[in-house]
Amino acid sequence: MAEGGEGEDEIQFLRTDDEVVLQCSATVHKEQQKLCLAAEGFGNRLCFLESTSNSKNVPPDLSICTFVLEQSLSVRALQEMLANTEEKAEGGPS
Repeated sequence: MAEGGEGEDEIQFLRTDDEVVLQCSATVHKEQQKLCLAAEGFGNRLCFLESTSNSKNVPPDLSICTFVLEQSLSVRALQEMLANTEEKAEGGPS
């Protein structure tokens, strides 16, 4: 990931062919879990959540959680796209 200059106007960009892993933490049944967005196969648009919490004995398969970007975008744009998708899923404002 490339980083801009120092200061308030710093912009971080994800470039074409960068690899990203989208991970979050969630509390499920009073238990903290780490989840990654995953997909199997090339060009597969069906995604699922892969648990990475129980990796004490078996490491998680991060190969299915790695996505290669086809176009450049800023980290802020990616965050806004994900937040917008989350709001729509929850029935919030568009």
